[in-house]
Amino acid sequence: MEIIIAMTMLSLIMAMIYGGIHSSRKMTAKGIKRIDATNEIRVIQELLRRQISRILPMAFKEEDNKFVIFEGDADHIMYVSPMPGYLGNGGPHVQLIEIVNSNSGKILQFSHWLMNDSLNIDELENSDQEPIILLENIDDAQFSFVKLTEEGELGDWETSWEEPENTPLMVRLEIDMNPDAIMPFPPMQVALMLDATSTNRRVSNHLLLGNRNPDSEIR
Repeated sequence: MEIIIAMTMLSLIMAMIYGGIHSSRKMTAKGIKRIDATNEIRVIQELLRRQISRILPMAFKEEDNKFVIFEGDADHIMYVSPMPGYLGNGGPHVQLIEIVNSNSGKILQFSHWLMNDSLNIDELENSDQEPIILLENIDDAQFSFVKLTEEGELGDWETSWEEPENTPLMVRLEIDMNPDAIMPFPPMQVALMLDATSTNRRVSNHLLLGNRNPDSEIR
């Protein structure tokens, strides 16, 4: 009887120890996943802030006899910005950040192409380069933009950019993650380092687009 009682107590103790170890392992794995998810969102936001804040006043296409410097709506933004040396081939790149539908909901993806002289964006978009998926498990998301009013004050946030020849003052990205996501995506507002509206348009066109006409001159 003593041996049976001792074995029973030993079994109970071993079960308690195993249960504690198992719970600790689950908590550790859960904590690691949360850390990884937090780091992933931090890296994504740092990349987006870097690229959007460094937008250049360079036209990447021409529409209705106007040079398009910035294009944006609730689902995408397109602009020209330098790529980090370890990610690109150097020089300005046409960059596209867009929210698209997928089988598991919506995703945030990033595409970039080395700037060319033709201003033919269709040629770039039809290349074989695959977009980079930045974020998955998105329930809903949208871009919005703000500019100065005629009175020199900040306007309201708008989900459609109607001045493609200029850049907004700030770009905002709001993302609602679905229940499968581990961490939320904090709302992100990015102020541009350079406002195209403050540049001299004629000088800018000559310096940045003048390669379309080698004989162009500044007047």
